[in-house]
Amino acid sequence: MQKLLPTEELRYDMSQFYPLKAALEGLLGHGTYMRLKETGTLRDWKQEVNKLLRAIRIAVESTVAIADDEWFAEIDSILELGKSHIASSITVTELFAHLSATLTKLVFLQIGFLPLGGQTKGAVPLTKQWWTLDPVRTVQYVQNGNQRRTAQGRRDKRAKAQS
Repeated sequence: MQKLLPTEELRYDMSQFYPLKAALEGLLGHGTYMRLKETGTLRDWKQEVNKLLRAIRIAVESTVAIADDEWFAEIDSILELGKSHIASSITVTELFAHLSATLTKLVFLQIGFLPLGGQTKGAVPLTKQWWTLDPVRTVQYVQNGNQRRTAQGRRDKRAKAQS
């Protein structure tokens, strides 16, 4: 096997990949952070990243009330491909690249659809005409009264914690 580049090696260092460790802790709990904190192996990272993808699938299935079947199938396809690529990763750098690609695709599908920029010659323009992603579906976020009260309670709690 080829020697890993320094950027591909896992170091037993709490600060290595700290932003991702902190994000995973915020989403999946303190146990995840403790597992990855200083001695997390590639296998540990794969398990925690797969747990994140499972959490995303559960969140989509239990939260998105109105969407077409094709959208749900596309979400499932992206998550399954990400899971497969993550399983085959042989370095943490490769794992993070696959996770980043999976999450990038999910973001754009969540907004409306995946644009086909790869099919254009030259640079894709960063213009509203190109990046308005509503020809296939429109995303609408709504709140009922209960949700507005919950959101206000959370804002109040954050403001109190900051003061």
